Amino acid sequence: MRISKKEYLELNEYVELAEAINIVSTMILFCFAKSTNSIKDNILRNFVARSTISQMSIFALYELKDYSGAWVIHRTLLDRLFHLHSIGARDEYVDFDDWSFFNQYRDQNRLRSDPQFDVEASGWVYELSDDQKKRIQRLSNNKPQWKRPKAEDVAKDMGLEFLYKYGYDYASKLVHPLSDDGLQDFYEITGLEPRPKYPSQISVLSNSILANTLVIQSAMNSCSLSWVKILWDLIDSFRLALDGNLEEYKLTLVKLCELYKQGEICARKSV
Repeated sequence: MRISKKEYLELNEYVELAEAINIVSTMILFCFAKSTNSIKDNILRNFVARSTISQMSIFALYELKDYSGAWVIHRTLLDRLFHLHSIGARDEYVDFDDWSFFNQYRDQNRLRSDPQFDVEASGWVYELSDDQKKRIQRLSNNKPQWKRPKAEDVAKDMGLEFLYKYGYDYASKLVHPLSDDGLQDFYEITGLEPRPKYPSQISVLSNSILANTLVIQSAMNSCSLSWVKILWDLIDSFRLALDGNLEEYKLTLVKLCELYKQGEICARKSV
């Protein structure tokens, strides 16, 4: 999935890069928390948070040598990226929010209505506020028609077909069982010899960093906040780091941290 033909980074270099992205994501999330509370901005905020956690999970699974699991989480990360692009391009934030709320309620209500789980499906988590009840009534009378976008179509619209072919589609094959799925896991667990030779899976780290930075950039582009130029430069430098330029993002991150301490990395856009 990498654009250049250079070799991949060392594992410790990917780890340091991912940690830097986590720091920046945290700053961005606090900016959202302090500055806005619209449906659109909350969705964008949540996408950034979920994508960052996904990146962290991929690194954790890689450390456990659960490479298939890492690719599966990578697929969900790409799915989030494609959703974010499609929703933004069509300005479907409210429709997506209504659809999400209604479907979560429907699934929850199905469980509550099942006599097999009458004990389990009880408690505060199943209680609705008056506003939520009114919203359910409104949506029940006019059911949300929003539909999930097709990943392949969105990737093509973004001009990033390779993300679909060599990330999403490849990882999709690992979601469902194949006959040799656990072969590498078998040798990892037992330590038996002779061990078959397997290709490196470090590309899942590089690819996930790329996808996560695209999610962050898309959210920054679409939200009601404006950001200091150095933050945009830093997002670019994260992707340059994937091609071996490891110094620029470190220097830029130090500068951004100083601005963040002064509360000067974001502001509400003027209307």
